[in-house]
Amino acid sequence: MGITISFSMKPQHSWLPQNTWNLERMQRFSRELAGQMGYHCDVVGDYVIYQFCPEGFLWMAWKKGEIVGECQTNIAGPGFHAAVIHFLDLYASRGKLGLLVKDDTGYDRDRNFVRMRREYFYTWFGDLMKQIFEQKDRADRQLVCWPANYYLPEEHKGMVMTHIRQFSMEEIRNIVHSGVSMGFAKDFFIWNEEEKDAYYYRNCALVLMNQECYFMPSGRSEQDEVINRKILDLLERALALKADIQFPKNEYLELCALDGREPKALDHTPELPKNAQVGCRKELLFRTIGSLRFAVPGSYLYDGTRQGNSERYYDGWAENSHDYYICAMNLEHEARFENRPFEKEEVERVIDYERDSLRGRIAVYHPRQRDGKLRYEVSAQILYKNQMTIVTVRYQNPEEEPWAIDLIRKIEVIEEEKKPNLKCG
Repeated sequence: MGITISFSMKPQHSWLPQNTWNLERMQRFSRELAGQMGYHCDVVGDYVIYQFCPEGFLWMAWKKGEIVGECQTNIAGPGFHAAVIHFLDLYASRGKLGLLVKDDTGYDRDRNFVRMRREYFYTWFGDLMKQIFEQKDRADRQLVCWPANYYLPEEHKGMVMTHIRQFSMEEIRNIVHSGVSMGFAKDFFIWNEEEKDAYYYRNCALVLMNQECYFMPSGRSEQDEVINRKILDLLERALALKADIQFPKNEYLELCALDGREPKALDHTPELPKNAQVGCRKELLFRTIGSLRFAVPGSYLYDGTRQGNSERYYDGWAENSHDYYICAMNLEHEARFENRPFEKEEVERVIDYERDSLRGRIAVYHPRQRDGKLRYEVSAQILYKNQMTIVTVRYQNPEEEPWAIDLIRKIEVIEEEKKPNLKCG
């Protein structure tokens, strides 16, 4: 079970038009308050979505003459839970709204942070670790509190990937046998204290580093520049507050080099546990298209300009560039191989293969001139039931042909029973 806060805010009756609440006023008021509080705020249709910190979201909507909303707090942590309650108080007070809160922890009533954290968040965390440890021999990947509808990271046997970093089974065993300590809690919850302390800023950086950072030079793209500098700013703020905090030293130095930034002194700063791998995009990531799961290098950028059922991923380099295209179609009949495009004269050879219940046909093309450069291409038709999937990998180094073929052959069927177990409550 997760830990949630639900609420409603009802406008007080007023004869003054400027005090009348409706959808537009809720959206405008929410944006203004978010700016004052330093929170990110998005308006999506009839909904307003606040982000207090990574993994810390609150949504609200205008329904039947009042504001209603909810948030899940157990992943971001007890600090986020307390911040939401205080935020709702402020929102209702400034908007002259009647506030009704449902908070199973009771924090909205007694404001006892230490009790709330111990009885609810640490208990939930301890139960979660126990559940993971009891299922340590499962064959499928272990993902804990990983964002839903997101990519899947590469699997490492004996390790558990969370939203913030990778934990070893040895670490989890120690938590189960020794109980939840403050140290473990500070390495899992993004916001463990009432205030935003050094651990808060370090953990915000770790979540972004673990899930979103490409570990590519800032000059490659705007996405790289924004994420690299945001992470570095958060880490350096953590260092300024606590120089001896456990710290991702290697990743910090790597990002400084990628951004051209002079690193801060780390002489008295300890490293994170050696098994605490951070940075899923350093490896392959896995996405789903229809009934299939495919792999692309985590450092590749996503082309958001494409529409329909076609996706493109690319590395963003002018020299030695790489592109990955994938498109899926559901047919009215069982999918079968089409002669086109394999009848083209440019095809060097064709490779047929099977994997589990899917069939694949890969075409290796002769190199072609594109934009004055010699380009190599491997394309495939992949069949599963009535789904036809077309994949194309383009590259400039002929020695990468085995890599391109292997990348295509990693595509697998993803049935319901094979989907990861997301224990986020």
